[in-house]
Amino acid sequence: MLAGESAQYWLRVKQEIALLNRFIKIFAGIVLLLIVAFLLLRVGDTDLLQAQQKYGGQNALYLDDGYGGKIHYRDQGKRDGLPLLMVHGANSSLHTWEQLVTLLAPEYRLISYDQHGHGLTGPHAADVYHATAKIETALRVLDAVGVEKAVWVGNSMGGWLTWRAALAVPERIAGVVLMNASGVVGGEPVSLYLGARLANSSLGQLLLPHITPRSLIKRSIEDNYVDDDKVNEALVTRYWELLRYPGNRRAAVSRYRTDREPEYWQQVGQISQPTLLLWGQHDQVTPPSFGRAFNAAIADSQLIIYDDAGHLPMEEIPQRVAADLSRWLQRQNWPNM
Repeated sequence: MLAGESAQYWLRVKQEIALLNRFIKIFAGIVLLLIVAFLLLRVGDTDLLQAQQKYGGQNALYLDDGYGGKIHYRDQGKRDGLPLLMVHGANSSLHTWEQLVTLLAPEYRLISYDQHGHGLTGPHAADVYHATAKIETALRVLDAVGVEKAVWVGNSMGGWLTWRAALAVPERIAGVVLMNASGVVGGEPVSLYLGARLANSSLGQLLLPHITPRSLIKRSIEDNYVDDDKVNEALVTRYWELLRYPGNRRAAVSRYRTDREPEYWQQVGQISQPTLLLWGQHDQVTPPSFGRAFNAAIADSQLIIYDDAGHLPMEEIPQRVAADLSRWLQRQNWPNM
């Protein structure tokens, strides 16, 4: 190699080494920045005992789930009234029904519970969140309160669980009330709320068990409401603190990874129990077309669409929901239960 060529060669080597060192410094800086951001944004779990005291209250009951854990539930209302099993949706809790419970308590028996990975029940010990396990939990609650058959009322994911249970254990279900239920296959594209979009992404599933800012929860609730003025601080705090109940955020990731078995949608027309469909017109998660799909598939079902509600009508317009639900219940010829 000539002297001139040798000098050019070593110059290129030095330049490449300098470029590599610069890349390493930039990469190290980005990693350091991410670590600092993680530490600054990381939000710890809610204190378990404080959460139980704050969100349990005098109506809190607990039963063994058969896997070493406890199911948090409530049994309220008229003891000899028609029993309703209230099944909440994803990232929610039995508290989502409390306004409805207050309105319906004089006439009906209201049984509500926190599904595994939600509220004060916490994660499933075996980390299973498929329909069969969820139905098993619901039946444990009914068995604990001595109810053989009930009208199941489910919102969102709880609606999906309700219609799946109507297919799996029809002998335990007197009637079906689906409120903005999920599970429709082949419907229009949906627009998930911010928290759900993050939970459906790989990065979100990595970060959400640790980084759950209160502002994210508030934005997600507002996405599910029509009237943001109804999203008060107490509501946001409850959702935020119960999502951070020990193990619930990890469970949420496992739940989003669980197969929802979409093939069962082809069987929804086999539901034979009296069925009421209550839907928010402005729901972007499970839009009104989903309600119309259920109405078309299930014989003799009734669909009511609210023009002033989103994904959570039982929270946003509880008086109207309670009135419509009560009228429908009174029109049915229920067997002795």
